[in-house]
Amino acid sequence: MIFPIRKNLIPRTCGLLLALVFTCTLTPHSAHALQIEGVEIPPCVEVDGTTLQLNGAGMRTISPMGIPINIYVASFYAPAPIRSEKEALAAGSPLQFNFTFLQGVNKTLISRAWRAQFSHSVTETYPGYDHDKDTFLQLLGNLDKNGRDTVEFVGDETRVLDSGRLMGVVHGRNFQKAYLSLLFGPKPASRRLKPELLGLSSHLPK
Repeated sequence: MIFPIRKNLIPRTCGLLLALVFTCTLTPHSAHALQIEGVEIPPCVEVDGTTLQLNGAGMRTISPMGIPINIYVASFYAPAPIRSEKEALAAGSPLQFNFTFLQGVNKTLISRAWRAQFSHSVTETYPGYDHDKDTFLQLLGNLDKNGRDTVEFVGDETRVLDSGRLMGVVHGRNFQKAYLSLLFGPKPASRRLKPELLGLSSHLPK
């Protein structure tokens, strides 16, 4: 299944909760930081000078042999509420996705899991898609326990960050659409996580 992000990554967040109170537009969804499995999720982040609000958050769990294992905590930030794949595709940028891993995973397993999930979930393909997908996969490395990776959409760039450090960029709006279909399309990476990231069934107050 899909495995994105890494270590102590609070990439470009608004920082302390006190600072958040003054820099975020406080709404019922963003007035308080959340905690999921000990992972603190700020109510907003800042990407290239734009403040994004927490759209949704949740936990990715798999159950091999019926035994549930918590894999990562994911959060999604956007300038305005996004409640569907259609709205996500129309939203443009910036957008930010954070993944804080609760289990350590090496690069080989990461790449294998992402590749399988791309094959299963992506519905928005295009000429050059395989090249862009491979570029994205090459930017992912080993994931430590409690490590965090970030994927940001800024203009037509898909940026991959590790602990706030830019690892590289995939260019083109088409890849962004493919990535969004992976998370929010008809065959999402996680059917439970999809509505949580969209703020439809999540830890966020209604």
